[in-house]
Amino acid sequence: MTEKNINEMLCEEIKQEIKYLETLEPGTDEHSKAVESLAKLYQLKLDDDANSEEKIKSEKDVLNQFIKYGIDIAGIVLPLAFYGTWMKKGFKFEQTGTFTSTTFRGLFQKFKTTK
Repeated sequence: MTEKNINEMLCEEIKQEIKYLETLEPGTDEHSKAVESLAKLYQLKLDDDANSEEKIKSEKDVLNQFIKYGIDIAGIVLPLAFYGTWMKKGFKFEQTGTFTSTTFRGLFQKFKTTK
């Protein structure tokens, strides 16, 4: 059975229990037992709803984590691709071996060299 079917069955059982409760005389033992049964069913429904909400929340957390990782990776890859493209174009333009253009010179200063 799926979670949706169980939830629907629980709702139907609660409805039937309410209809049965309406037919009973208040203050009798049967009425008390029916009220207790209804309370248990309703508590099961509340617990099932809480579990469903937790499951949805955990799925959203996983999705948010993947989105965060994607943004972090894009934050690394996109600048590298940008600098690589402009570096290649700059070297092609500066084939003489000197850095004379102001665009490439400004970009060249932004490159981070490692020791």
